[in-house]
Amino acid sequence: MVSIHVEDDQNTLEVEPNQNLAEICDEYPISLLFGCREASCGTCLVEVVKGIENLSPITADEQDLLDVLAPDNPHARLACQCVVMGDISISSLQG
Repeated sequence: MVSIHVEDDQNTLEVEPNQNLAEICDEYPISLLFGCREASCGTCLVEVVKGIENLSPITADEQDLLDVLAPDNPHARLACQCVVMGDISISSLQG
């Protein structure tokens, strides 16, 4: 099991590893928003506060959108593109 701490909600989820973060969020009542799920809208932009090394690598499509939405934040990720492989702590970057 891995832990996903959602700082906005002060909620920690315990889930099986190697799942897409957006799909995990569909199963639990947390405050992250999702739109397209294809790295093109940016509604699921999060900051990985801890454990960024425990997410799948950034794809070219995700990096293209991160370059626009959070160019100076090396901890930004699109939750729809992340596979969770270990413990993480996240916070929403959308306001």
